[in-house]
Amino acid sequence: MKKYVSIFLVILMIITCFAPVTAFAADRAEDDVCFTQEELELLEQTSAVGISPYSTGLISRHDIRIAKQGSTTLLISGYTYGSSEVVKCGFTKVVVQRKTASATSWSNYKTYNDLYSESTKYNLSKSLTVDKGYQYRVTATHYAKKSLLSTQKIDSTTGYLTF
Repeated sequence: MKKYVSIFLVILMIITCFAPVTAFAADRAEDDVCFTQEELELLEQTSAVGISPYSTGLISRHDIRIAKQGSTTLLISGYTYGSSEVVKCGFTKVVVQRKTASATSWSNYKTYNDLYSESTKYNLSKSLTVDKGYQYRVTATHYAKKSLLSTQKIDSTTGYLTF
């Protein structure tokens, strides 16, 4: 009997090791997109990149970018990369903010919450139709988790684009 239990556990471990990684997101919607090379080049215009090659934290690299496509489309791209010990990675919150040119403060326009994958990296790409006459920027909170008591968060904010 012990032999059968051992064989079953070995098979279960092998299946678990080769199972595909599933990404979880609370706000999966029509604004999730795959960017073309041309769109990716646009995203290089406004970026909040963080690279820590000698980082002792859980987040080793992070980035959030925006670009303008046409007259009313805002492209959002970003990533959070964790160290090899990370078991959950992504964004706790990504907020699109806007204001008029004469305003002094930003207001929230669209919020995406809990964008994660159960791996060492998460890539974000969204496309959002926006109103003309505003400036738009994106703020994000990058997140990585090693264990219940070992997590790291880093805030990022892009520059703004005028529509």
